[in-house]
Amino acid sequence: MSLRDNINPTGMFILANMVFAFLFNSAFGYGLATAYSVFTFILMLTFRSRIVYSSAIMVGAVIAFLYCPVGLTFGPPDLNAMTSVAYTDKAESLEFLMSISVWKWLISISILLSAMSCCLLKTKTNFVLPRILSLLSIFCFFSMPIKAAYQENNFSLLDSHYPPIRFVNDARNAYKQVSADKAFYEHNMKMPDDWDNDIHDDNYNTVVIVIGESVRRDFMSAYGFPVNNTSFMQSTPGIIFTDYISSGPATVLSLTHSLYRFKNGQIEYNNSIVRLLDKSGYHTSWISNQGVFGSSDSPVSLAGKQADEYHFVKNGSSNKFLYSPDEKILPLVSDALHRKGKKAIFIHLMGSHPMACVRTNGQYETFFRSKEESCYVQSIKNTDALLSRVYAMLGQNSNSWAMMYFADHGLMVVDKGASEERLQHADKYQNNYDVPLFVTTSSMKESQKITAPRSGFDLIPLVTQMVGITEPSIDIKCNLYSNEACSNDRVVLKKDGTLVPYNSLAREETLY
Repeated sequence: MSLRDNINPTGMFILANMVFAFLFNSAFGYGLATAYSVFTFILMLTFRSRIVYSSAIMVGAVIAFLYCPVGLTFGPPDLNAMTSVAYTDKAESLEFLMSISVWKWLISISILLSAMSCCLLKTKTNFVLPRILSLLSIFCFFSMPIKAAYQENNFSLLDSHYPPIRFVNDARNAYKQVSADKAFYEHNMKMPDDWDNDIHDDNYNTVVIVIGESVRRDFMSAYGFPVNNTSFMQSTPGIIFTDYISSGPATVLSLTHSLYRFKNGQIEYNNSIVRLLDKSGYHTSWISNQGVFGSSDSPVSLAGKQADEYHFVKNGSSNKFLYSPDEKILPLVSDALHRKGKKAIFIHLMGSHPMACVRTNGQYETFFRSKEESCYVQSIKNTDALLSRVYAMLGQNSNSWAMMYFADHGLMVVDKGASEERLQHADKYQNNYDVPLFVTTSSMKESQKITAPRSGFDLIPLVTQMVGITEPSIDIKCNLYSNEACSNDRVVLKKDGTLVPYNSLAREETLY
């Protein structure tokens, strides 16, 4: 008797359906829901038509296959995910997909393979028991819509927590929110600002604000990291803020709540720090090594377009998967600094954006745990070197200047202990919001640290206090450049746009 004769087709068919059901329900980022996996398994066994069965299986498998690596990495579709889709070019999308670990792609492929096995093994057996059990499963499926109908007097199948339906509903709602937000800020961007005209300043003639990318401060030697990668920040007279946090876990979410006035729970897109400095008599320049994509401009790039002049080194056609060092912007910075009169220059870096080895061309001086993490440490060192060069330019071109450097958000370490250990966007830990803030000026003679808690929601007040601008609508409750605690009740934005207390988040275990 051959091995093939010992194989039970029905048993293999049931096993294939069971494997697919559990993999399928885990693909959308909601975790493993056993009840819904069993429901899917029983539902599959009740299909009598081979065509209907195969079509339903393969359509679901393809959708799950495409989203599975993203779902396992970042969870279900939310506001941040849809925002990233709306403002990301194809090259950056490729870079993002390549940053996902191999094993998650293998799970995704397994979904397709198990679905194909189900279709090839489809039998003519009449499963009576699953049809009886399916009645209980259907009750499970309809329980949430019925509950919603009872509480809100509105019945909709989209209220089901069944993962594929919940996925469609969450993606639809996030897309609607992003579209509404885009229309809202594009409308408000065209409105004139309402910064008070009675603005005065008397501190500095030149202001430089450097926006770093994806820098987590506990990976900087200025904050205790064992590899020396911030020698400029550590040796230069200035202020290191040791407890500054970003407002959000990703670029758009974070910077829109830092660069624009955030008042009464609303972002005022017509009132940006760029326009405030312009109204204060500064000629404003925006120099970015990040992209700008025409109709898909993000609120961040549109803030840059509010400057008197702006330069985006990366165009919509540029490939973010290619090495493009931040040093390329230095000639533009030099030109801006040579302009006569008062000037404010914003510099937006690619910095340490994942994948880090793309930022360093695969080069690093010191190995730390993995190649990608070593590149990340090196990317921070490269940014520190760039800050040093800007600092030198300031000294050569002005005797009255101020420079601020901060990062938009931190990252989370994933695949710990593996050869592919690396960092990626997340909102799970406090560390995902722990970023550097460093200020130096022409008048500073020594280094100091401010340990009082500060937040990305305070960026505009931090800039105005640094420069010496007084604007009545900016509510400054304390001296932000002291150790006076303005408030310990800091909040941060989660990926879905909701605000949570920073102290409610756990801390990620340190790697050193």
